[in-house]
Amino acid sequence: MDVGAEYGNYAADMTRTIPVNGKFTPRQREVYTAVLRIMKAAAAMLKPGTTIEKWHAEVCKLMEKELVGLGLISKNDLRSQTPESPAYFRYYMHGTGHFLGLDVHDVGSRQVVFENGMVMTCEPGIYIPEEGIGIRLENDIMVAEEPVDLMAAIPVEPDEIELLMRG
Repeated sequence: MDVGAEYGNYAADMTRTIPVNGKFTPRQREVYTAVLRIMKAAAAMLKPGTTIEKWHAEVCKLMEKELVGLGLISKNDLRSQTPESPAYFRYYMHGTGHFLGLDVHDVGSRQVVFENGMVMTCEPGIYIPEEGIGIRLENDIMVAEEPVDLMAAIPVEPDEIELLMRG
């Protein structure tokens, strides 16, 4: 579910992936928790002085480790990848986030230097077509020396999601 909302002329953007039957399979949970680890680490990187380009490059390093851990790519794949054809791209083919403000995809280039108070989405995902699994999580994060997750109160942990699904 990719949900946007507006309040006071400002936009929000959130994504959650839920198990349609209410319970993650072991593999779904494994992939979900990998994406959640990446999202949390990526959110912590949203500090003044970086750019989307630099941030995304660091997140892709985390993605590589998680994809190796999930058995989707190998260390050999990492050794033989090229900048034009990164190994992670088969399972993670989009950016890590975008500017958020008056529009859900607000204006800003990949080279704009982050400043305190800017708001970014943080939305990593892993998509495994051969297994029929796609997981994306997205929260809105305020850039600061200690980044602020503006959606910290919204359930995202797999146990919380399953509890909500049980009603």
